[in-house]
Amino acid sequence: MDDVQKFTKLVEDLQSRVQVQMLPSEKKMAQCALDCYNVPTDYNAVHRCVEGCQNQMQQVAKRVSGEFESLQGSVQACQQSVIKRLEPKFENARSDPEAQKALTVEFENGARRCIKDAEPLLGEMEARVKNILR
Repeated sequence: MDDVQKFTKLVEDLQSRVQVQMLPSEKKMAQCALDCYNVPTDYNAVHRCVEGCQNQMQQVAKRVSGEFESLQGSVQACQQSVIKRLEPKFENARSDPEAQKALTVEFENGARRCIKDAEPLLGEMEARVKNILR
């Protein structure tokens, strides 16, 4: 399995664990919404109460999603810096297939480095997500 596939698998596994870890929060939100119907008031108050429960869960989901988006942005920014660094070389290698081949290898190595640099961040990210879900 190459580095990209390995990293993708690690992220997918993390996403699965996070989905499982979110279940108690989702259950709490659902119970909160159900409890809104136990208070004898008008329907507007019940709907506001339910909305409040949903808003809490949406804020949690937004923060968790932000963690994954930050990771993706970090990897993409690294890869873009590799591309920018190699752009002038690619311009000079337009008519040289061997140089193009070497630059392609250099780009792939740079992209792999970006992924390897991001891999240790997964553990920290999971810890932050667990903290969000408490």
